[in-house]
Amino acid sequence: MTDPTVALHLSGRGSPDRLRAWVEALGRVVASSRSLHLVDRTAAPAELAEWCRLAAVDLTDDPRAADVRVLASAADLAAPRSLQRLVAAAARSGTAHETRVLPFAATAAGPDAEPSAAPVLCVALPAGAGPDGGRSAAEAVTALRSAGSDVRRLVSAAVFADRRPDGSAAPVEPGHAGPPPYGHPASLPATPLHQLLLRTGLTPPELPPDLEQRPLLTVLTRTQGTRLQCLEETLTCLAGQSSRDFELVLACHRLAPEALDAVRVLVGEMPAWLRERTRVLEVERPGRSAPLNDALEAARGRYAVMLDDDDAVTADWVAAFAEAEAQGPGTVLRSVALAQEVRPETVDAAAGPAPVEVGPAHPVWPALFSLVDHLHDNESPPMTFAVPRGVFADLGHRFDEALDTTEDWEFLVRAAAVAGVTSTPAVTAVYRVWTDGEGSRHLHDADHWAAGRAAVLATIDREVALLPPGAAQDVRDLRQALLDERAEKFRFAGLNEQAARDLVTVNEAVVALRERIAELEERLRKQRQRNRQRE
Repeated sequence: MTDPTVALHLSGRGSPDRLRAWVEALGRVVASSRSLHLVDRTAAPAELAEWCRLAAVDLTDDPRAADVRVLASAADLAAPRSLQRLVAAAARSGTAHETRVLPFAATAAGPDAEPSAAPVLCVALPAGAGPDGGRSAAEAVTALRSAGSDVRRLVSAAVFADRRPDGSAAPVEPGHAGPPPYGHPASLPATPLHQLLLRTGLTPPELPPDLEQRPLLTVLTRTQGTRLQCLEETLTCLAGQSSRDFELVLACHRLAPEALDAVRVLVGEMPAWLRERTRVLEVERPGRSAPLNDALEAARGRYAVMLDDDDAVTADWVAAFAEAEAQGPGTVLRSVALAQEVRPETVDAAAGPAPVEVGPAHPVWPALFSLVDHLHDNESPPMTFAVPRGVFADLGHRFDEALDTTEDWEFLVRAAAVAGVTSTPAVTAVYRVWTDGEGSRHLHDADHWAAGRAAVLATIDREVALLPPGAAQDVRDLRQALLDERAEKFRFAGLNEQAARDLVTVNEAVVALRERIAELEERLRKQRQRNRQRE
């Protein structure tokens, strides 16, 4: 089979970085010829022609006929290899193929919608299989389905839309009047440690100047190189951020040389600005927390946040943390994630499993942080909290490398106890819950998880925790709820005792009644016997 001709039609306006990413992705597609048509050329950057030349892509003013036409929005961002897979699938099958939008593939159309109703980022149309140009990807898919044509969802392709499910644009990070304060928690007025010193008559330490220009976030991503498909999606989510005030430390944990090379290739396929902000670490020490701690040593950000290689974040993930920092600089910053059950499906053995949604993303964890609740159980997935630099750089806190599970929960509680937490109810992430064979839940049995939880609770009991304002009310509410529950139990116990006494009385009455009935029946029997004798 000869390589197909491919034409990419981009509607709308995209940033220069987005357009360059589309061009580079098109340049990787195996094809006999590749062409790019921008529906709106008025906002095209001057460098576009050079990017197309380097990628061996023809830049055209008019739509071209091709074996495979791809319709997409210039403002969106495809994962590096999704365009390759999309074109190959459409050319091979002769059927239109579409891709899904991350991270709201199953939520944007509503919890009761069919998976096919999820938003469409781009669609590949074989020759003669769809409408002519001038339509968006979503319009083309709607027209195809209305005409009774099949449009298949490409499982292995993942894409990211730079907007929320309702179509609104993701917000950008807020500006600061000056360099945001960061350093030792005792020096920062928003932390409970600083407030405690003031209330006890002690002078909090002055905040020494930090002459280094630091990004807001250091994103800590650990990978074992076995889920390249998932890692590609995670990196694409970072490439689609509305705020670029972050760096990425990618900790490769005990990877074989070929797996490490594959990870570096993925990083190399990201937009140039993200490649420049990414450092790849090689970590050989055992333990789940080892790569996280090595990444913390390398972190330059004012905050550090975990983002595992199988989770997805929204375009305003970084911006939401920036908004929270403006409210409480130096505190732990916390947003909200949805949970989504996924099953692994292998499309490309070398790329590892692709996460396929088996249900809608849904809320599980509370919208606002409560330290009191976290003293009992974890209520915050790791990508929802960013720990201030003072906790790990000044206080020296690290993830507990003795833990095989729940290391993020233990680290969060220790950080929150000294730095406090600033919460935002913004939903900024999707935490994937694997239903089969993937994820930490399948690596350890229930006893192992219970032992890990017991170890975390023991650590919490040894620590001194500063309760933030409002926590005392939480404790009172919990105590009142316990007292109410006990009172209810006592009330039910009293009712049960009374019922038992009443039952004894009823039983005694029944026995007496039965005896009386038996007595009357005996008298009746004798009377009948006497009547028969008289006859």
